[in-house]
Amino acid sequence: MATIGEKPPTTTTAVHERTAMTRRSTLKLAGIGLGAAAVAGVGAGGVRAGTNGAFTAGSGDPYDLWHDWATLSGVDRVLAAGVLACNPHNTQAWRFVVTGDVIKVHSDPARRMPRNDASAREHFAGLGCAVENMVIAAGPAGFTPEVTLFPDGTASDYVARVELRPGGSGSDRMLAEAIPRRHTNRGPYTREPVDPSGLADQASRVDGAGVHWITDRAARDRLGALYVEATEAITADADQSSEAFAWFRNDRGDIDRHRDGLTLDGQGLSGLTLFAAKLLPAQSRTDGDAFWVKATRDVHTATAAAYGIITVGDVADRTAQVTGGRLLARMHLAATSLGLGFHHMNQITERIDRDHALGNPDVFSSRWADLLGRPATTGLVSFRIGHPEREPGLSPRRSLTDVVKR
Repeated sequence: MATIGEKPPTTTTAVHERTAMTRRSTLKLAGIGLGAAAVAGVGAGGVRAGTNGAFTAGSGDPYDLWHDWATLSGVDRVLAAGVLACNPHNTQAWRFVVTGDVIKVHSDPARRMPRNDASAREHFAGLGCAVENMVIAAGPAGFTPEVTLFPDGTASDYVARVELRPGGSGSDRMLAEAIPRRHTNRGPYTREPVDPSGLADQASRVDGAGVHWITDRAARDRLGALYVEATEAITADADQSSEAFAWFRNDRGDIDRHRDGLTLDGQGLSGLTLFAAKLLPAQSRTDGDAFWVKATRDVHTATAAAYGIITVGDVADRTAQVTGGRLLARMHLAATSLGLGFHHMNQITERIDRDHALGNPDVFSSRWADLLGRPATTGLVSFRIGHPEREPGLSPRRSLTDVVKR
């Protein structure tokens, strides 16, 4: 993988030079009811469908942990919960060192995204998600977890020590049962409103972090417009766009090799549109950016029933980043247990950090602060929720042997 400051490896350079019909063309056609025509008109479609995983979505080695988690026990069950945690761009930036019943959680610096996550807030929040997933899984697995953040006393890549003591608890059983069903849902949500009070009790479970809800229609519209503007800014920034595109896995071969990153299956597309997209050649970065902007405007912000923002004392503080991630994991699992769609959306804060890193004028912080009703430096990460119209796809995951050292 790339070191800090370098781009992660791209899967192929040819995707930038496609001249044939692209996946974006197919998505556009399907959106106006012509997806079937696109499918029928591609001569070598059957071969490409197989190569791109049209018939193997959610199955095989990169997805085994989702299906096998319920059969695991002991420390392995807790570790697997950590690997199945939500995390930014599915970078899976964790390494675990296990000695007996002690799990040490380390950051993998090579999996940072310095252009899209300049302050590393999402990187460390993702590690917090892994820690909390393990805490949630520990009780029903027969353990009482004791967590120490940054045990060396400094904000280093040794992020947490989780000691599993005998004697479990059933207090988190409902959230633990949601672990293998928790997926990011980027598809459309229905018009049915959501009352966030059903998730409110989770905030009290993590000291040092809270949730600010935006449910009012006018405020949602303002935040939605800001998300679209930030998405447009990211796609107009060649370095940010290229770094993000390098984590997109275009076909089944990419998924099997990397077992991380974002995939077509996770984009919330309808079954026909998804099949048509896999039938055609991989999209270029430019096409992918255009699709993301359109989806942000016409699907993500247009159908959000509510937004939640994880708040902490200072978004630049490493302990606060990890702590906020721990609450984020609880919120996502609680939403899953209630049948709600949950979609991480961090374009605004990514642009804030990017502009600060480059010394550019800060065009988002004041409006972010207005929506928060508090300083922009307290809004760590954000998400939308709602009642989903369709089931989300599974994301690929590395195996325990890939990330655990014993």
